[in-house]
Amino acid sequence: MQKESLKIAVGFKIGALELQTRTLPAPLAGYTDRVFRDIARSFGCHLVFTEMLSAEGLIRNSRQTWNLLDAEGEDFPLGVQIFGQNENSLAEAARLCVDKGAALVDLNLGCPVRKIVRNGAGSGLLDEPQKVLSIVRTLRKAVPVALTIKMRMGTSRYPNAAKELAPLMEKEGADAVCIHPRTLEQSFGGKADWRLIGEIKSIVGIPVIGNGDILKGKDAQRMREETGCDGVMIGRASIGNPWIFEQARAALGELNERTVCLPSLRDRIELALRHIETMVERKGEARGIKEFRKHAMSYLRYSPFARQNRADFFKLNRLQEIKQFLTGIAVNC
Repeated sequence: MQKESLKIAVGFKIGALELQTRTLPAPLAGYTDRVFRDIARSFGCHLVFTEMLSAEGLIRNSRQTWNLLDAEGEDFPLGVQIFGQNENSLAEAARLCVDKGAALVDLNLGCPVRKIVRNGAGSGLLDEPQKVLSIVRTLRKAVPVALTIKMRMGTSRYPNAAKELAPLMEKEGADAVCIHPRTLEQSFGGKADWRLIGEIKSIVGIPVIGNGDILKGKDAQRMREETGCDGVMIGRASIGNPWIFEQARAALGELNERTVCLPSLRDRIELALRHIETMVERKGEARGIKEFRKHAMSYLRYSPFARQNRADFFKLNRLQEIKQFLTGIAVNC
C-alpha cells in the first residue's frame, strides 16, 4: 500500500480556495463517486471532483442525481461538476450544490457523449459561445465559491472555441479554466495538443489546468514544463491506479520521490479489496458489486491470472466470492 509521504511544496489558488497540490483528479462520469474520491484523497489529492451532475436532475430532486453527489460528511474541499444548457437551471443547481458543501462549482463544456451534446450541453455548448458567456456570467452571480470551466479545444464548427472563450470567461468572473486539448469530434482518440494549454496560459491571468494524455507521473511534469500550466488534471489513467497521483506529485517536486514507488500486484489487490468493501458498505451488495466491476480489471491489468479468469469474475454476485477471487490472485502472483 501507499507509504507515508514527505510534503515539500504547496499548490496554487483558485479564487480564494488554496490548494495543497497541483495534481487534481478529473471528474469522470461513472467513476468519481464518493468511494473513488476518498481513495484519491488518501493518495494526496486535496481537491476532488464529483461525477458530472445534471442541473435539471438536481433542481427536479432526482434521487439518482443526488445519489451521485453523495457529499454528506465529505472532507473539504469538494468540487462539483454540473452540466446542462439552461442558464437558470445551472445557476439554481450550483446554489444547491454550494448548500451541500461544494467549495467549487465546475461547468462541464467537455463531455463528448452524443446524447449530452445532442441536448446542447457538454462540449456541444461550445457551438454557442455567446450562450456560454451568459451562463458563466449567471453562475458567477449565483455562487460565492470558486467557479471553474472544464472545456475541450473546440468543435468542427468552432475549432478555436477554448482559446477565444477563455479570456472572455475570465472577464465574466471565472476563477480558472481546465483545458482538454482535443476537439469534440476527437472524443478520446488521437493525441491531446498540449500547445493549446500553453497558448491559453499566455492570454489569461487566472489559473489554467491542463488535462489529457497524462498517463504516468512524469507526464505531469512534462505538461507543466511545456505549457506553464498551474495544475495538472489526471483522468482515465487513475482508474484502478490512484498511485499515479503520488507519482505525479513527486515528479512535480511536491513529494520526496524516494517515498513513492510503483505498486506491486499485492498492493493493487489490497486496494481493490478496500474499494469493493467500501462500495458494498455504502451502496449495498448488488449495486456496489455492479459498479465495482468497471474498476476491477483496471486494478488487475498486470495479472495473467485475472485476464485468464476474467469471464468467471464477471459472473460473481456476492462480496465473499469476489474477495475469494481477489485473494486467489494474491496467492497465484
